[in-house]
Amino acid sequence: MFTIGLTGGIGSGKSTVAQWFKEHGVPVLDADKTVHRLLQTDSSTISTLVHEFGPEILGENGEINRTKLGSWIFCNEDARKRLERIVHPRVVESMKDEQAALRNTGAKFCVWDVPLLFEAGFEKFVNEVWVVWVPRDLQILRVLARDKLSPAEVEARIAAQASLDEKRKQADVVIDNSGSESETERQLEKIWEKSYGYNR
Repeated sequence: MFTIGLTGGIGSGKSTVAQWFKEHGVPVLDADKTVHRLLQTDSSTISTLVHEFGPEILGENGEINRTKLGSWIFCNEDARKRLERIVHPRVVESMKDEQAALRNTGAKFCVWDVPLLFEAGFEKFVNEVWVVWVPRDLQILRVLARDKLSPAEVEARIAAQASLDEKRKQADVVIDNSGSESETERQLEKIWEKSYGYNR
Protein backbone atom coordinates (compact mmCIF):
# COMPACT_ATOMS: atom_id res chain seq x y z
CA MET A 1 0.00 0.00 0.00
CA PHE A 2 1.33 3.43 -0.98
CA THR A 3 0.98 5.84 1.93
CA ILE A 4 0.93 9.63 1.62
CA GLY A 5 1.71 11.70 4.68
CA LEU A 6 -0.41 14.85 4.53
CA THR A 7 0.62 17.76 6.73
CA GLY A 8 0.54 21.51 6.98
CA GLY A 9 -0.11 23.89 9.83
CA ILE A 10 -2.97 25.52 11.63
CA GLY A 11 -4.89 27.59 9.09
CA SER A 12 -3.09 26.15 6.06
CA GLY A 13 -6.16 24.36 4.69
CA LYS A 14 -4.97 20.79 5.18
CA SER A 15 -8.52 19.67 5.96
CA THR A 16 -9.65 20.88 2.52
CA VAL A 17 -7.02 18.69 0.88
CA ALA A 18 -7.91 15.73 3.10
CA GLN A 19 -11.54 16.12 2.05
CA TRP A 20 -10.50 16.09 -1.60
CA PHE A 21 -8.80 12.72 -1.10
CA LYS A 22 -11.90 11.31 0.60
CA GLU A 23 -14.14 12.52 -2.22
CA HIS A 24 -11.88 10.71 -4.69
CA GLY A 25 -12.02 7.42 -2.86
CA VAL A 26 -8.66 7.55 -1.08
CA PRO A 27 -8.94 6.48 2.59
CA VAL A 28 -7.72 9.12 5.05
CA LEU A 29 -6.47 8.17 8.51
CA ASP A 30 -6.85 11.23 10.74
CA ALA A 31 -4.29 11.58 13.54
CA ASP A 32 -6.34 14.26 15.33
CA LYS A 33 -9.41 12.02 15.43
CA THR A 34 -7.22 9.20 16.70
CA VAL A 35 -5.94 11.44 19.51
CA HIS A 36 -9.50 12.51 20.39
CA ARG A 37 -10.61 8.89 20.59
CA LEU A 38 -7.67 7.95 22.80
CA LEU A 39 -8.40 10.86 25.16
CA GLN A 40 -12.09 9.97 25.32
CA THR A 41 -12.18 6.19 25.48
CA ASP A 42 -8.74 4.64 25.99
CA SER A 43 -8.43 3.98 29.71
CA SER A 44 -4.69 3.30 29.54
CA THR A 45 -3.99 6.64 27.85
CA ILE A 46 -6.29 8.54 30.22
CA SER A 47 -4.76 7.02 33.37
CA THR A 48 -1.22 7.64 32.12
CA LEU A 49 -1.99 11.31 31.42
CA VAL A 50 -3.71 11.77 34.79
CA HIS A 51 -0.67 10.27 36.50
CA GLU A 52 1.60 12.64 34.53
CA PHE A 53 -0.42 15.87 34.76
CA GLY A 54 -2.86 15.43 37.65
CA PRO A 55 -6.62 14.86 37.94
CA GLU A 56 -7.39 18.50 37.14
CA ILE A 57 -7.14 17.66 33.42
CA LEU A 58 -10.27 15.51 33.70
CA GLY A 59 -13.75 16.75 32.89
CA GLU A 60 -16.87 15.81 34.86
CA ASN A 61 -17.47 12.84 32.56
CA GLY A 62 -14.08 11.30 33.40
CA GLU A 63 -12.65 12.04 29.96
CA ILE A 64 -9.68 14.31 29.33
CA ASN A 65 -10.80 17.95 29.11
CA ARG A 66 -9.05 18.75 25.81
CA THR A 67 -9.72 22.48 26.04
CA LYS A 68 -8.11 22.74 29.46
CA LEU A 69 -5.20 20.48 28.49
CA GLY A 70 -4.66 22.31 25.21
CA SER A 71 -4.62 25.81 26.68
CA TRP A 72 -2.02 24.66 29.19
CA ILE A 73 0.36 22.74 26.94
CA PHE A 74 0.46 25.43 24.26
CA CYS A 75 1.97 27.75 26.85
CA ASN A 76 4.33 25.17 28.35
CA GLU A 77 6.84 23.52 26.04
CA ASP A 78 7.99 20.98 28.62
CA ALA A 79 4.40 19.87 29.25
CA ARG A 80 3.75 19.62 25.53
CA LYS A 81 6.78 17.37 25.05
CA ARG A 82 5.71 15.15 27.94
CA LEU A 83 2.24 14.86 26.44
CA GLU A 84 3.65 13.99 23.01
CA ARG A 85 5.93 11.28 24.45
CA ILE A 86 2.86 9.58 25.86
CA VAL A 87 0.37 10.08 23.04
CA HIS A 88 2.39 9.85 19.81
CA PRO A 89 3.44 6.16 20.07
CA ARG A 90 -0.19 5.23 20.75
CA VAL A 91 -1.36 7.21 17.73
CA VAL A 92 1.16 5.43 15.49
CA GLU A 93 0.07 2.02 16.77
CA SER A 94 -3.59 2.81 16.18
CA MET A 95 -3.04 4.23 12.68
CA LYS A 96 -0.92 1.24 11.69
CA ASP A 97 -3.77 -1.03 12.77
CA GLU A 98 -6.21 1.00 10.64
CA GLN A 99 -3.83 0.83 7.69
CA ALA A 100 -3.49 -2.94 8.01
CA ALA A 101 -7.28 -3.28 7.96
CA LEU A 102 -7.44 -1.15 4.79
CA ARG A 103 -4.71 -3.23 3.16
CA ASN A 104 -6.78 -6.34 3.82
CA THR A 105 -9.66 -4.79 1.87
CA GLY A 106 -7.41 -4.34 -1.18
CA ALA A 107 -6.92 -0.57 -0.91
CA LYS A 108 -3.86 0.56 -2.89
CA PHE A 109 -3.46 4.04 -1.36
CA CYS A 110 -4.08 5.70 1.95
CA VAL A 111 -3.36 9.10 3.47
CA TRP A 112 -2.03 9.75 6.96
CA ASP A 113 -3.42 13.18 7.89
CA VAL A 114 -0.97 14.32 10.58
CA PRO A 115 -0.56 18.00 11.60
CA LEU A 116 2.72 17.27 13.42
CA LEU A 117 4.07 14.80 10.86
CA PHE A 118 7.66 16.09 10.93
CA GLU A 119 7.63 17.25 14.56
CA ALA A 120 6.53 13.78 15.72
CA GLY A 121 8.78 11.85 13.32
CA PHE A 122 5.82 10.26 11.53
CA GLU A 123 7.38 10.88 8.10
CA LYS A 124 9.26 7.58 8.47
CA PHE A 125 5.95 5.70 8.35
CA VAL A 126 4.86 7.05 4.93
CA ASN A 127 6.14 6.74 1.35
CA GLU A 128 5.70 10.37 0.37
CA VAL A 129 5.02 13.67 2.17
CA TRP A 130 2.56 16.28 0.88
CA VAL A 131 2.66 19.70 2.56
CA VAL A 132 -0.22 22.17 2.32
CA TRP A 133 1.41 25.60 2.32
CA VAL A 134 0.28 29.22 2.70
CA PRO A 135 2.30 32.35 3.55
CA ARG A 136 2.56 33.03 7.29
CA ASP A 137 0.58 36.29 7.19
CA LEU A 138 -2.32 34.53 5.44
CA GLN A 139 -2.07 31.65 7.90
CA ILE A 140 -2.52 34.06 10.83
CA LEU A 141 -5.44 35.87 9.17
CA ARG A 142 -7.26 32.62 8.44
CA VAL A 143 -6.91 31.34 12.01
CA LEU A 144 -8.08 34.66 13.47
CA ALA A 145 -11.11 34.59 11.18
CA ARG A 146 -11.92 30.95 11.96
CA ASP A 147 -11.19 30.49 15.66
CA LYS A 148 -12.13 32.47 18.73
CA LEU A 149 -8.52 33.10 19.67
CA SER A 150 -6.53 36.20 20.49
CA PRO A 151 -3.57 37.15 18.26
CA ALA A 152 -1.25 35.97 21.05
CA GLU A 153 -2.98 32.59 21.22
CA VAL A 154 -2.73 32.20 17.44
CA GLU A 155 0.99 33.01 17.54
CA ALA A 156 1.47 30.44 20.33
CA ARG A 157 -0.23 27.71 18.32
CA ILE A 158 1.76 28.50 15.19
CA ALA A 159 4.98 28.57 17.23
CA ALA A 160 4.16 25.09 18.59
CA GLN A 161 4.52 23.72 15.06
CA ALA A 162 7.44 23.81 12.66
CA SER A 163 6.99 26.65 10.18
CA LEU A 164 5.26 25.94 6.90
CA ASP A 165 8.31 27.25 5.06
CA GLU A 166 10.49 24.65 6.81
CA LYS A 167 7.99 21.88 6.13
CA ARG A 168 7.84 22.94 2.50
CA LYS A 169 11.56 22.32 2.13
CA GLN A 170 11.14 18.72 3.31
CA ALA A 171 8.09 17.90 1.18
CA ASP A 172 7.91 15.60 -1.80
CA VAL A 173 4.81 17.50 -2.99
CA VAL A 174 3.78 21.06 -2.06
CA ILE A 175 0.17 22.22 -2.41
CA ASP A 176 -0.03 26.01 -2.53
CA ASN A 177 -3.35 26.80 -0.84
CA SER A 178 -3.02 30.58 -0.87
CA GLY A 179 -5.53 30.96 -3.71
CA SER A 180 -9.12 29.84 -4.13
CA GLU A 181 -10.41 26.37 -3.31
CA SER A 182 -10.91 25.66 -7.03
CA GLU A 183 -7.27 26.57 -7.69
CA THR A 184 -6.18 24.13 -5.00
CA GLU A 185 -8.39 21.41 -6.48
CA ARG A 186 -6.86 21.94 -9.92
CA GLN A 187 -3.38 21.50 -8.44
CA LEU A 188 -4.45 18.29 -6.74
CA GLU A 189 -6.03 16.83 -9.86
CA LYS A 190 -2.98 17.68 -11.97
CA ILE A 191 -0.53 16.15 -9.48
CA TRP A 192 -2.65 13.05 -8.91
CA GLU A 193 -3.16 12.38 -12.61
CA LYS A 194 0.52 12.93 -13.45
CA SER A 195 1.95 10.84 -10.62
CA TYR A 196 -0.64 8.11 -10.08
CA GLY A 197 -2.62 7.87 -13.30
CA TYR A 198 -5.79 9.22 -11.78
CA ASN A 199 -8.15 10.85 -14.26
CA ARG A 200 -11.62 11.98 -13.27
